[in-house]
Amino acid sequence: MKAVWILALAAGLLAGCGGGGHGAKVVTVPAYGEHPAATVSGSYSAAECAKDARIFARDALTLVDHASANAAYPADLYYTIIRSDFADFEARSCGSKVLGAALRDGLTAGQRSVLVANLPKTMAQVVLDGLRKSG
Repeated sequence: MKAVWILALAAGLLAGCGGGGHGAKVVTVPAYGEHPAATVSGSYSAAECAKDARIFARDALTLVDHASANAAYPADLYYTIIRSDFADFEARSCGSKVLGAALRDGLTAGQRSVLVANLPKTMAQVVLDGLRKSG
């Protein structure tokens, strides 16, 4: 009987912690080359989403700079950085519009095109959606 009460109490506490969708979301960044898989967790915050979008845009500019054939070294390092930025953004369940606005503020139209061309399909879709919504 005591075990039943403990289980009921534990179930009640767990239900209270995860109710309403306010809990942390976990996103896994897959391994890439020598970079191991990583997990990122976060909860929605408008201020943190705006910050994450600015960081993504800043790092996207660096990725674009190293994506050309004239770059001193390849963009792989910046690709891994932007994947982590994107995972953080996704873990917070941020809307794509804030990402699009940050990219419009930080990159030219040509740079945004190069960025999208160098992103994986799923990430590119979110970026394009954000650019449409923020335009």
